[in-house]
Amino acid sequence: MPVTLSFGNRHNYEINHSRLARLMSPDKEEALYMGVWDRFKDCFRTHKKQEVLEVLYTLIHGCERENQAELNVDITGMEKIHAFTQLKEYANPSQQDRFVMRFDMNQTQVLFEIDGKVIDKCNLHRLLNVSENCIFKVMEEDEEEL
Repeated sequence: MPVTLSFGNRHNYEINHSRLARLMSPDKEEALYMGVWDRFKDCFRTHKKQEVLEVLYTLIHGCERENQAELNVDITGMEKIHAFTQLKEYANPSQQDRFVMRFDMNQTQVLFEIDGKVIDKCNLHRLLNVSENCIFKVMEEDEEEL
């Protein structure tokens, strides 16, 4: 089932899960990839799909940030989190609950889900720049309230 995105212009745009997963990629070439058939159809479209994808990619990822590598964090993971949050924000309000970002059972990965289907994930150790030997402790109830 496609997800409906809205950008405040009273128009709704439907996008399927595979395209959303691809758009989350920080690799612009991968995110904007169009197959041979889509590129052929784009030759005859009034509104070019390639241009729409480029605008959507910029809306989701923002402008490129050159100095992030100096922060010693997993830039790719941070960009995925940002992209997923932006996609959820652009989704129709009635469909935003279909977007879920959660930890896996071992609390070692952040999972990005749409309709309960994992479309992407990122490693929490790399994201936080900590050793794989680092053990994440589950919060107690009193800690969660803080």
